[in-house]
Amino acid sequence: MRNFLKITSIMMLGAAVLFTGCKKDKEEKFSVTLSVNDPAMGTVVGGGEFAERTEIAIVATPTDGYVFQKWSDGITDNPRKLVVTQNVALTALFAENNGGQGGQGGGDGEPQSITLSGTINENTTWKDLGLPVDYIVNGVIYLEGNALVTVDSGVTIMFTGVDGAISVGENAGFKIAGTANKPVVFTGPTNNQNKGAWGYIDVNSKRADNVWEYATFKNGGSDSGEWGCVIGNFGKLSMKNCTIDGSLSNGIALIGDGAFTAFEGNTISNCTNYPLFIEYQNSYFCLNANNNFVANGKNMIALRNFDFSVNNSNKNTLVKMAVPYCLLGWLRLEGSQTFTIEAGTNIKLTADAGISIDENVTFIAEGTADSHIEISGTENEKSHWENIWYGSKKSASSIKYVDFKNGGKGDDNASILFIANGSKLTMENCSFSETEGAGILIDNADEISGVNITGDTYANSGSNVKVLCDFGKEDENGDWQDLISGGQTFDNFAAVKAAME
Repeated sequence: MRNFLKITSIMMLGAAVLFTGCKKDKEEKFSVTLSVNDPAMGTVVGGGEFAERTEIAIVATPTDGYVFQKWSDGITDNPRKLVVTQNVALTALFAENNGGQGGQGGGDGEPQSITLSGTINENTTWKDLGLPVDYIVNGVIYLEGNALVTVDSGVTIMFTGVDGAISVGENAGFKIAGTANKPVVFTGPTNNQNKGAWGYIDVNSKRADNVWEYATFKNGGSDSGEWGCVIGNFGKLSMKNCTIDGSLSNGIALIGDGAFTAFEGNTISNCTNYPLFIEYQNSYFCLNANNNFVANGKNMIALRNFDFSVNNSNKNTLVKMAVPYCLLGWLRLEGSQTFTIEAGTNIKLTADAGISIDENVTFIAEGTADSHIEISGTENEKSHWENIWYGSKKSASSIKYVDFKNGGKGDDNASILFIANGSKLTMENCSFSETEGAGILIDNADEISGVNITGDTYANSGSNVKVLCDFGKEDENGDWQDLISGGQTFDNFAAVKAAME
């Protein structure tokens, strides 16, 4: 989705990384020896033997209850860059954390924010340092290899600008372990509290430990483009009780094989576009109804180029959500599967959108008398969207208490619901309205014994039920008789059935 420029100066939390140095036929090497004033207070990494002019990073990490003060030569930078030109011995000096709030650059005895950038490829934990800002992300952090980065509860992470981001590689993991009382906070600079103050977090791995709980993502999503988002999920992610507040584009983009293994108790608000943008989905997504979408510019769950062909049992369900689903293109249901739309679900379709249902799909859209399903246009105008092409040959397919509005875009034979040859369907108490064409079009069918429609109603339509091809049967002499001529229209489906008798 994005092309990133890898930064050449790489700083890694928890390990030192070799940087570009000057090569010689016989390189002279020097030692960097690191120690701590008390092993119980913390650890230090990054020492070793290096070629001359190699740039390295050394990192001091305090244990719980302690803070890093400075290096033995008086330098307080942590992590700290060194260009190796001689043998060096440094001691990391730690002290007890007495509640000092030193911010980003405190003096002796005060904790300091840790600046992060570059690549992390070893397991590490970002601990709560007790500061207003615990960690500062400068540019893009890449989590690579098999590294698992865990963020403890209460941690605040600040991005320095609009290019700030965290990208989780295919084999890495990112775990956020906030709590209700101590959430993890991701935010932009203190002097920029506008939408898009920082970039995004991309998840590209399918690790089971990509579990986020009680995290707040404030004012991210600096990319205002179509796929711009605060969270980009190309892998697998469990997300519970999290908050996304503010984005110049979407809240979350779920792309391709990206999937939620859980999505519960989340709130997405104040995004310029959609709270959820889902595209090229050929796996499954798991949404729970107890999520909140508030004050977003397009307060719907966007589905585009959604080809759903995988049989994942109860995962093949459009769960009733507090906001509508919005089809930005065709929803294509294929393969041997059962696809369910829950009662009360609201689906909006844009001008070039529609739904196609393959012959091997068992399609279940069952509202109730008190909780109808609504399928209508994003604009309240006649024939705004395309149609529903229905070809299921599964006798268990059922459509009940569904209100179809604004469909049937096209030529003289346009309709909201197109029933193809050999289809099987039970439909009860559905309504069709606001179309220039037919509510239902029956086409290319030798017989319609597998279709049973009762209680259908029509309003403000070009025609109610239209039969496009001839229907007939052999008489007692074996001669074919047309019972219904192509192009004939009827008040309802019961009249079609009667004409066939």
